[in-house]
Amino acid sequence: MTPTNSPKNSRPKSSRPRRLRPRRGSLLIAAVSGRALAQAAVEAGYEPLVADFFADADTQAMAAACRKLKGDIGRGFQWRSLGPALAALAKAAPSPVLGLVYGSGFEDRAHLLTRIAECWPLLGNDAETVTQIKAPEAFFGTLDALGIAHPATQTKRPAKGAGWVAKRRGGAGGSHVVPGRLQGADSYAYFQRFVEGRAISVLFVGNGRAGRVLGFSEQWTAPAPGRLWRYGGAVRPAAVPDAAAEAMTRAVARLVPAFRIRGLASADFVLAGGRPYLLEINPRPGATLDIFAGAAKPVLDLHVDAVTLGKLPRETLAFEGAAAAAILHAPRALFVPRNMVWPAWVADRPGPGERIDKQRPICTVLARAGTKGRAQRLVETRKASLMAKLQKPSRGKHCEQQEERRKCKTSDENAEHQYPGGAAGARPHR
Repeated sequence: MTPTNSPKNSRPKSSRPRRLRPRRGSLLIAAVSGRALAQAAVEAGYEPLVADFFADADTQAMAAACRKLKGDIGRGFQWRSLGPALAALAKAAPSPVLGLVYGSGFEDRAHLLTRIAECWPLLGNDAETVTQIKAPEAFFGTLDALGIAHPATQTKRPAKGAGWVAKRRGGAGGSHVVPGRLQGADSYAYFQRFVEGRAISVLFVGNGRAGRVLGFSEQWTAPAPGRLWRYGGAVRPAAVPDAAAEAMTRAVARLVPAFRIRGLASADFVLAGGRPYLLEINPRPGATLDIFAGAAKPVLDLHVDAVTLGKLPRETLAFEGAAAAAILHAPRALFVPRNMVWPAWVADRPGPGERIDKQRPICTVLARAGTKGRAQRLVETRKASLMAKLQKPSRGKHCEQQEERRKCKTSDENAEHQYPGGAAGARPHR
């Protein structure tokens, strides 16, 4: 979130994650927010070169070079800004560029992956795979052919919207999901029967022919006006019955060769009555990277090995205890205190004095504990503690406080009329 026009930034060594391996080369990273991927790259021994829409303080601290993309985040990636940014990062690389790893933001513009692949090795799924997975007609038709259970899905608006939700093609983060009755005719929307249950995400890695499940996590929502299914956070390990775990593992084994999935990906299920129903696949490293960090084999190593060598791990990853990550949203428009000292368990840190609009994400809060329940309770406690700190009046001059209150009030009055990602300084789900 801190703007930067320089391809390279100073980065205190204390801010960098523990490097598990000697430096192995540089990786270009492109995502709406690239911090989690940058951290995974450092842990695996790579030098990250990040292009995203925020250039958060901790992203700048750990990246070898970082570029904040120009343009309206509501419009997403545009080659006229992304292409030059990646070229500048590659030029600033401290070691040979091995390729590009991408995160969220390409689901509805897979053609940009083709442009990237013309310039650098694409360390992930190609445009064809992403297009097939994100096209509801092709995706759910394939699930039917493979015998994988999923909620009833159709592209035409149901005669009665009750019991259905509408989703945007290529949407991510849950904010694009609305009750079906509220969605009019829209060629970018499709409709799915709502299934009540627990949200379970399966992290896996594929080599195009076979896949290996790495772990299960449970997700929750952070509802807001107009965004009832907004992503709130995730915790691992998820408590999943053996039969359901086996069914999800079988589904992954069928999905990988069907769509030729390569590298890290996640499959999102809803577990209802002990039976898993597949909602979608995210064919790239996703939102649960933080809670799956710390394994003996770094997860980004698994990603690169699967894409470049076709190599899969022989065993599932072993983790100690439990881990949770949650998004802290602003209940009202606020400014980050200029003297803010962030706890070590905060990631995606905004810059001093930065304004966060109402209901926009402020940062990511992390927690580790001995059990799933303790980790989830700890992350919620930390969220409350951090929010109290952020809302505490600063010691700045009285006139500055009055000006901030005035700006916050104006922002509060207008925030509900802003479309997601369209406001200045808006922070969509990572």
